[in-house]
Amino acid sequence: MLLELTLPRLVEDALPVRVAPAARPNPYLSHVRREYEIQPNLSTPHRPSIKYPWLQSLAVPELVVGCGGWQYFRVPGADSLKIYSRAFRFVEVNSTFYSLPDLAIVRSWRRRVPEGFEFSVKANRVITHVEKLSPSRRTLEYLERCLEICGILRSKVLVLETPRSMRLQLILENLEKLLNAVDLEAVRIALEPRCGWSSDPKTLKGFRDLGIIPVADYSREDPPYDDEEIAYSRLFGKGEHNVYQLTDEDLKEVRRRAENRRSKKVYLSFHGIAMYLDAARMERFLKTGELPPVTRSYGIDSLAEVLEPAKHEFPTSKQELVRRHGWKLVDIDPKTRVPASVILKQLRRSRYKSLEEVIRELRARFEKTGAKS
Repeated sequence: MLLELTLPRLVEDALPVRVAPAARPNPYLSHVRREYEIQPNLSTPHRPSIKYPWLQSLAVPELVVGCGGWQYFRVPGADSLKIYSRAFRFVEVNSTFYSLPDLAIVRSWRRRVPEGFEFSVKANRVITHVEKLSPSRRTLEYLERCLEICGILRSKVLVLETPRSMRLQLILENLEKLLNAVDLEAVRIALEPRCGWSSDPKTLKGFRDLGIIPVADYSREDPPYDDEEIAYSRLFGKGEHNVYQLTDEDLKEVRRRAENRRSKKVYLSFHGIAMYLDAARMERFLKTGELPPVTRSYGIDSLAEVLEPAKHEFPTSKQELVRRHGWKLVDIDPKTRVPASVILKQLRRSRYKSLEEVIRELRARFEKTGAKS
């Protein structure tokens, strides 16, 4: 089953290609099959203007928008990384978490992007999930290889994601031993403890003393403290299993939290099923102050557009429609978007034979109440 979403015109202005949402982990996604006219459009650093320019570096961090990987940023006949690097100026390499690539491949990544393009690298799972950050010979071997990749890519940040079962105190203790055994050189460690951050001042001081950058999902929370140089957010949103599309309110909150950081630079790394669209909308928001629509129509027409790729799933139930498609955003008007579930839950029957039947019922109800579709 495939789900193909087309980016709206305003998003295309910020993102110079049409792309599908991320294909992992949801199996419904596929690239949009059509020809594209690609024009270079490297995103520029976002620094909101302030009244006194000499206060710029003190008041507002530089915001850098990117996504967790480029593999699903697909344009027929084009190099995904090259095209991605024309739309965004930063990417988090996630594939290194599962396996470490040959260094020749890593060098090719660096060659295929513009000079100012930035990479961050996610540390291999052997370091965090198998060896649990213990300073073992195997941990050091994998960490050295990750640092070598960072060196080739000129990455400033190595992301460590620890398992939910690993407690924060053990993370701190093992990190202290591990970092005493390795030379990070210019690379900084950004830590995402899946167990969550503590509010204990002593524990947080321990991480600060090690120079650890705290990772947080700015759609959910602020980081426990600010590093002077770098802040880092991995954005998954509020759904289960990364199945979520960031709402306008989410993006506004992400921006607010990012701009409130005391760091010089903030990396916003979008993940999840709609990461490319979410990141493109954020880029547009930062540049214009406006949040663009997600479809090319409004009301019931917008819902029909969002559900069009799911026509082959019928017959199906109302419950299944809400479960599988309720997370997708629908444009009510140029300035209002809601999750599709808000509309789908108004369906009166439990089962439907076709998408046309769903749309017909909703359209009749809107027309009956005098609402615009």
